[in-house]
Amino acid sequence: MANNKEIINRIFDHIENGDVDKAAFACVRLSRNIGDIFNTIIFLRELYPNKKQFAQTFYDETINLKKAAQDFLWKKTLDHWVEERTLLYSLTDEPDETVLALGVGEMQKELFHLKETIADLNIPKGMGEYDAAAFTDRYDFTKSKLRLRISGITTINERIRTRCLNYASRIEKQIETQEKPNLFLSDVQNKVNNYFSSRSDEIFRKLQKASILLGSTNPEDNALLLASIRRAINSVADYYFPPQKGEVMCSDGITRKMGKEQYLNRLYEFCSKTYNSSTSNELIRAELDYLMVFAKKLNEIASKGVHAEVSSAEAKQGLVGLYLFLSNIIEKIEYNNS
Repeated sequence: MANNKEIINRIFDHIENGDVDKAAFACVRLSRNIGDIFNTIIFLRELYPNKKQFAQTFYDETINLKKAAQDFLWKKTLDHWVEERTLLYSLTDEPDETVLALGVGEMQKELFHLKETIADLNIPKGMGEYDAAAFTDRYDFTKSKLRLRISGITTINERIRTRCLNYASRIEKQIETQEKPNLFLSDVQNKVNNYFSSRSDEIFRKLQKASILLGSTNPEDNALLLASIRRAINSVADYYFPPQKGEVMCSDGITRKMGKEQYLNRLYEFCSKTYNSSTSNELIRAELDYLMVFAKKLNEIASKGVHAEVSSAEAKQGLVGLYLFLSNIIEKIEYNNS
């Protein structure tokens, strides 16, 4: 199955080769792939100008949408289609009929047929002077009407070509923009994993376990992912601030327990003692505050034995937050040691 980048390249190739109908088909495929229902309907209108034929296609595409959403899509895409297909003149004997209702594939074929017809309109050989003049006038009039139709179809064809080009270009840029955060997160994950793989096998293994579960579609794995994140945070606290007996005077002047179960207290105290006030340190504290809120929620869930209270999306955010927090911790440590 071709990926979206391959489809985009095909669209560009079709546009360069003048195959606007193929470009429109490819745009339908691309818009479906990325779940862009609005542009799927837009390009399907280019392919199916017959109202009854399009109505069935529209129903198949929007069957899972509510009536209000269907009505919006029908009207909005129809408005776009009418605007695109409207010419400044009529191609028929009716002056008000300025909308060209042809499928993009039909337009491609008709352009070829019209050009062939014009080429065939030659004066028969051996015809008298007056008859030749009459034929010339008649053929010139016919050719003029055919050329006007060619001009109209070409105009609409060019508008569709431009729509396909703009859409493919926009999605290409959109994909590139979406990939940058993915590359950034991948770099963050690699940095953290590489750091702990040589310093704490326990943290490394727990981070790996959580990352593997992150891609699972099994609902039962959501609970395991939550537990893995909680254990990873606990191990991070043990690494940076090992458990201590009794109560400890913290940097804010308050005495707290710092035992095995109080891993969040230990992690927070580590950051408070290690990093003084600065913009970058405030960022670390903000990330830690978010992580602690998430970890406390995990603790509450663990104590109740319930996992459904945190969604898969929240769990993913928690793991991303943990990696970002650890990345900034590592960067700060490396900077202080340089």
